[in-house]
Amino acid sequence: MADYQCVFKRVEKKHCLGATERRAVEAAAREGGPMAVDAYGRTRITSLYVDTPDRAMIARSVEKPLYKEKLRLRAYGEAAGVALMTAFGAGPARREPDGVEMVRHEIGGGEPVRREAGGAPLSDGEVEARAASALAAAGLSAAPTVFFGIKKKFKGIVYKRRLALTLPAALAFVSGLPYEQAWARWPVADGSEEGGLAPGARQIARELTAAMDRWLPLVPSMGIACDREAWAYAAADAFEGCDGAGGRGGIKAAGSFDLAPRFASDAARRPVFDPGLRLTFDDGLVYLDCRQPKAPWVPIIASDEAILEIKSAGPYPPWLVTMLSTHRIYPASFTKYGSAYQLAHCGHNGKKWTKVGRVSSRASLG
Repeated sequence: MADYQCVFKRVEKKHCLGATERRAVEAAAREGGPMAVDAYGRTRITSLYVDTPDRAMIARSVEKPLYKEKLRLRAYGEAAGVALMTAFGAGPARREPDGVEMVRHEIGGGEPVRREAGGAPLSDGEVEARAASALAAAGLSAAPTVFFGIKKKFKGIVYKRRLALTLPAALAFVSGLPYEQAWARWPVADGSEEGGLAPGARQIARELTAAMDRWLPLVPSMGIACDREAWAYAAADAFEGCDGAGGRGGIKAAGSFDLAPRFASDAARRPVFDPGLRLTFDDGLVYLDCRQPKAPWVPIIASDEAILEIKSAGPYPPWLVTMLSTHRIYPASFTKYGSAYQLAHCGHNGKKWTKVGRVSSRASLG
């Protein structure tokens, strides 16, 4: 099976940036990591959240319980996003010729996919018809790989489990077909039966099935789309030669840090700071209310703003702490689905983000 990361455990903090603050973060990352945009470059990401018809899952989430969870499908790339939204009957997400506006086109996938207690999954014929309609809408010749996963948060720690599936397999699995049958019928082209049916994948599938069955019935709830740049350390050798006593990562002079990560000891070669640190910048953030057939895509943040998300399994390196403090960039309570939910239910009057992470009523969503 392709080398997809399917299990995550880390702390994720979000910050709202204006253009000036974003440039400052990028400059600090470039010099301090050194970090750079990863191999995927700037990518269009489309997420489709499934929820109960009355959106009980997100309604509970925004109340900030100790534990919360969300179920979503995700596609990477413009065409794959169109296919995902169309296949599930949520309406395709297609960018206008000017590359900016997002509008909703006529649904090509039929009625929204639904999972309910005692309900039958989509038949092979229904799956194939939806997939064919989606590929035609997206201009694709082969079904894209999409990811179906659960995002859980407990005491501030984010846990993610996801499966890589072909679009037809995702349709079948979400509608109620057992994972093993969906995979066997529509396997990932660059995968193997051993990978898709490995114990780890089956365990994630069981977890997803249990989560879906806790929230029945499930329907497409909200589409979220954005353009993302993900930054990671530029090279593995950025960590070579680090130590904790004045080498790379140690204090060079009063108030001056060597900005590379350092290690707790030369013997253990164990990093104090997470070498898997990632910074993601999401802009062009829009949502689509799947319950409104003719609703447009609606902006969640201003056109000159971006959501910075810092994803780390350990302490922040000194250069990042210094940069955030210097520019007064503070964490904000924000979720994309939660923001879209509040906007869809409460309208847009008087609820806006303010820059540099200072949040107003719109952002206090949990």
